[in-house]
Amino acid sequence: NNRLIPFVINSCLNRNFFPCSDGSQFRDFISIQDLISSIEKILRTNKANGQVLNIASGKVIKIKWLINFIRKKIKKGKPEFGKIKMRKEENKKVYPSIKKAKLILNWKPKLNIKKEIIKKIKYYTKLAKKT
Repeated sequence: NNRLIPFVINSCLNRNFFPCSDGSQFRDFISIQDLISSIEKILRTNKANGQVLNIASGKVIKIKWLINFIRKKIKKGKPEFGKIKMRKEENKKVYPSIKKAKLILNWKPKLNIKKEIIKKIKYYTKLAKKT
């Protein structure tokens, strides 16, 4: 997950065509700010001691939607869906339940995936112009 968004952004900025899976996978993306806020809550509450907590955004994103959203914002790039075959052991759906973390930590993520992606697009666009 942490490499997918930069790969797609850079591929759209630098290439016409780029290989990708069929995009049928579902994933949960979390912002660094949300992750840090959850860690701060974990460190401040004794209720979290000995608990296994899933930390995520709680929002499921289809990879094909993500790739197309980035492509539309950049206005270039042509993903070749299905060019990269899924691994046999790859799970199509990887997203945890965060109910327990919300309850124990009194925490909720603030991620807005669209805004976060737009920030990353701006960042990588600036980087590309410098090189």
